[in-house]
Amino acid sequence: MAKTALIILNYNDADTTEKLIRLVKDYSALDHIVVVDNCSIDDSFERLKVYASDKIDVLQAEANKGYATGNNFGAFYALEKYQPDYLLIANPDVEFSESVVVKLVETLAASEKAAVAAPIVNQGYNVWSLPTYWGIIEALFLVWFNLDKRSQKKKLIAKGGVQPVGVVEGSFFCVKAEVFEQIGGLDERTFLYCEENILAKRVDNIGMQVLALADERYDHFHSQSIKKHYRSKAKAFHNFYPSFELYLKEYLHIGPAAHGFYKFCFKLAYLERVFYDVVVKAKSKLAR
Repeated sequence: MAKTALIILNYNDADTTEKLIRLVKDYSALDHIVVVDNCSIDDSFERLKVYASDKIDVLQAEANKGYATGNNFGAFYALEKYQPDYLLIANPDVEFSESVVVKLVETLAASEKAAVAAPIVNQGYNVWSLPTYWGIIEALFLVWFNLDKRSQKKKLIAKGGVQPVGVVEGSFFCVKAEVFEQIGGLDERTFLYCEENILAKRVDNIGMQVLALADERYDHFHSQSIKKHYRSKAKAFHNFYPSFELYLKEYLHIGPAAHGFYKFCFKLAYLERVFYDVVVKAKSKLAR
């Protein structure tokens, strides 16, 4: 029987993390659950420790170094202690059924070339193309990128089945443990954003695939921790810059001219988010 370990990364959001733990703790398809508190500045760790058991480990990172470092901490802990065949990584603000876990594992087990798999999210979009340079430029802009992701989601659902894709969102996915170790896990030079692009690029570089299960679903209640911390799209967007720049320089090897254009587009995309925040705030006031 294949062994699984689920990694859940918490930051200042024990309410949401507790809800997910209560949902999945009795899933027999999950052999172990590793909850990592990413050095929260509230009482999250104390609250989460009460869930520790033979099945659930609750750890605390020494410092909050972002999504990639926090998840790697939990993943490599699980790999060393439990030697799972498959790792599942989930944001606290997701919900998924046990049958989805089973399907993900079965799908990866059925193909030697498959490395990563994810179901389709009910809210928004969680699949996109592996970015080229122009793909990164597109990803900076909310409207442009979301229209493209919406189109891809429609095509996937219409076709159904299991399909190779470029990238699946980091909110919930399953990865073969041996592949995760081979590629060195998530790139810890990122703090927030672009981690899934780099993961997919590393998978592509070793000739393996990312898959989407078009007939399976999960819920994602969209970055509750990030929303609480940053309060606006524009403030959170500052974390895009270094992560996307890392991808461009280290994985796409762009030159100075391309980098200059990226910097220009980033400024335009920041203004787009400022406008978005203004519109959202105005709508909120009208709704009161």
